[in-house]
Amino acid sequence: MRVIAVVDDPRVIEKILRHLGAWHDPPPRPPRPDGSGPYTCEPCEDVDPTPDYEDVLTD
Repeated sequence: MRVIAVVDDPRVIEKILRHLGAWHDPPPRPPRPDGSGPYTCEPCEDVDPTPDYEDVLTD
């Protein structure tokens, strides 16, 4: 006799995988790029933020 089941509750899936030793915690998220971390935000002045859609070819 074969039994097939679907488990769709993430908490149950995590509990089963932890019991089997197959659960790996996701890596921590990198810090937000708000200037306090290793990331910097510099304005790009050579790109127009509002493109001119009137020059786009249409069918």
